[in-house]
Amino acid sequence: MRKKSKRGNARKFRFKQLFARRRADDETEWFKFDDEPAAAKLSPRRRIRRRLLATKLAAFACFSVSIPVAIQWGYGEVFFKNEEFVLKTLQIQTDGILSVSRLAEIANVAPGMNLMDLDLGQIQQQIETLPQVEKATVTRELPERLHLAIRERIPVAWLSIPPLGVRPWDMERGFLLDEEGHLFRCLDLNDGMKSLPVVESFQMTEPVEGTQVESEGVLAGLQLILESEKRFVEDGLAVRQVKVRDEWAVECDYNTNLKVIFGVYDYQRGLEDFSLILDRMAESGRELASVNVAAEKNIPVTFVAAAVPGITSTASPRSSAAAPVEMAPASAPPAPATVDTVDQEKHLRSILRGG
Repeated sequence: MRKKSKRGNARKFRFKQLFARRRADDETEWFKFDDEPAAAKLSPRRRIRRRLLATKLAAFACFSVSIPVAIQWGYGEVFFKNEEFVLKTLQIQTDGILSVSRLAEIANVAPGMNLMDLDLGQIQQQIETLPQVEKATVTRELPERLHLAIRERIPVAWLSIPPLGVRPWDMERGFLLDEEGHLFRCLDLNDGMKSLPVVESFQMTEPVEGTQVESEGVLAGLQLILESEKRFVEDGLAVRQVKVRDEWAVECDYNTNLKVIFGVYDYQRGLEDFSLILDRMAESGRELASVNVAAEKNIPVTFVAAAVPGITSTASPRSSAAAPVEMAPASAPPAPATVDTVDQEKHLRSILRGG
């Protein structure tokens, strides 16, 4: 066996001391400190306060939910399950020809129903689905009455579309028009309905009841009918028929066989010119046969031929350009009445031009 020397042992102990020192340094790494301080414990008084606050919040929430439920339950018990609020009187007031029984059937209401269960908005919508109805008002009067007020559409004219077989005074194929152009059927063909004017058009699609016409010519014809009733009622003029000639002009046929052509888009200006011409004709004593106020200047005007005693005229009462020459007795040569006619025409044209 090898004998250990003193030098070797010293080296051994020296290394041992080095490792011992390192281990001593490493042992300090096992100690770790928490930077966050520990939470302080709540006092009993604060804990009690928090519990009381939570209890109050829960009670308030329950109270908030229970109040609407109680109100709803009470409302149902007082109104919906109360026999005093039973419909006993149904009042229906209309300004037209719709029958009360049909309106009650459309509204789907009858005596004995609970007045508070009725949906007034739905009843109003059901009644307004009728093409003849313009506006419906539904109100309940506690404890036992329901009131329906109906405003029906006022017919202004009949619609005529010969290519489609739509003709006036026909309860099955005919349509009535109100002032806004709404289409509805005639339910009672009385004398008043038969006396309404006719608006005729050849260029329209198949009409549908309850809709509104889109033809500008038809709408202009309806306004001409209404305006003529206001302006020319003192002159004894009433529109008998309105013909939509094209998309630019309509022709009004009055009860005196007078034909007046108006523009579709400027009929208001045409009415003013036509009113001025009527005033001048009243002063001159002449009778108009046709006027074309669709033209803004140089308005064509024709006159009715004056009857001569003892002579029967076979000429048409209307001429195409100017007033016809008045006929004289057979024994005398024709009187040169053309000069008077031309002067009258020039006078009217100067009036319309502002001269």
